[in-house]
Amino acid sequence: MTHSMTGYGSASLEKARWSLNWEIKSVNSRHLDIKWKIPPALFHMQSRWEKTLRQYASRGRVEIYLDMRILDPDMLGLELDQAQAGAMLERLKDFASRTGHEFRPDLNVFLRMQSMWQEKPSSMDEGLLADLETCLTAALQDWNASRKAEGIQLAQDLQDRIRKMDSSLLQLEGLAAGNTSQRFQDLCTRVEKLLAEMDVEADENRLLQELGLMADRLDVSEEITRLKAHLHSMREVLEKSGEMGRRLDFFLQETFREINTCANKCQNTEMSRIAVDFKTELEKCREQAQNLE
Repeated sequence: MTHSMTGYGSASLEKARWSLNWEIKSVNSRHLDIKWKIPPALFHMQSRWEKTLRQYASRGRVEIYLDMRILDPDMLGLELDQAQAGAMLERLKDFASRTGHEFRPDLNVFLRMQSMWQEKPSSMDEGLLADLETCLTAALQDWNASRKAEGIQLAQDLQDRIRKMDSSLLQLEGLAAGNTSQRFQDLCTRVEKLLAEMDVEADENRLLQELGLMADRLDVSEEITRLKAHLHSMREVLEKSGEMGRRLDFFLQETFREINTCANKCQNTEMSRIAVDFKTELEKCREQAQNLE
């Protein structure tokens, strides 16, 4: 079964020492483009997690968000730069003494001074890393389920539109069978009228020659045969599992080319109308196929 490149998934995990929430959003793209929005301390895990993601998708623009909250203060690893804080207090105390001011330091000021706080160098907690991966996998599965559900709907819509194009193609084929003779009859009527006005006899050999040329110009049997083959190929692609977006795009382009040729060659109002309806369905198919992986 195919998957849409558009999807959303999330997963949360609550522990006594931390709270985790992953969110995954994706839209269509020619290639797999992953955007990570995670704390800098976890940047080194991106390549490892990307391998996990590639087990679920091969195309699409994927944005991955992590909301990680550490609930255990000891895990934050923050240290006050006591040497600098002490030096600052001593300088202020000395300044107050020399200027005759009473010195009453407000230590809460240091809470607003980010430069005074440093992270202790320490390795990432193994339990936290394990929970991060477990939660990420759950989010990926939720995201993949949404892509699968939409992929089923897209594939069904494409199948329905292909059936409509099959019906239009049968109408085109039926009209094409009598199109040449009708066009030739119209030509003969106009020529006979013109010759009668000019009092000139028609050259039957020349008329037969024109019929042959017209039949060649109006013949769309080859285009119709190729259109049938392309529609059949698209149905086969939709019935198989795995990636299909690029293959469908190729057959859709070829189908556009053939139906345009039919519309240009037929010189028939009804056939042109059917060709327009056919191209309308084809354009909708292309819009849907652009979202398939």
